[in-house]
Amino acid sequence: MNGVGEYLAVGISLITLLVLIGEKLFGGGNALAQKFADLDRNTSNNVATAEREMRQRTEKLERELTARVDSYEDNYSVGAEALRSNIHAMQIALLEFRAKMAEEYMPKKEYFAATGEIKAQIQQSFAKLESRLERMEEGIHHLPGGARQVNRG
Repeated sequence: MNGVGEYLAVGISLITLLVLIGEKLFGGGNALAQKFADLDRNTSNNVATAEREMRQRTEKLERELTARVDSYEDNYSVGAEALRSNIHAMQIALLEFRAKMAEEYMPKKEYFAATGEIKAQIQQSFAKLESRLERMEEGIHHLPGGARQVNRG
């Protein structure tokens, strides 16, 4: 039994040696647990910081978007009001134009009658002018040397 006990003692010593080497390499069981605890704490802190930064960025973007939408709504309101007032001004101008045309408009029959009257008056004026020129011409013939003046012309 001596041989088995020696092998058993050597095996236990070997296992103990491996455990000691493992503890030295990995810092032991407590050190490894401490590393995992630090990793968990650091990860939690990093996640909380990232979450805070994302919330701040989101709030900033929301404020900018709200400001832009408000600006667009203000511009739309101003533009729509300008269109309304321009349409109203056009309606008033159209009503004024209709009223003026109703006063000044001349139907086609009346227009032709009026132009006929104007043409007749112009023809009468030319006839009067022509008769006056003929009288002046006759008066020139009666003047001394009037026949020669007529023959020269």
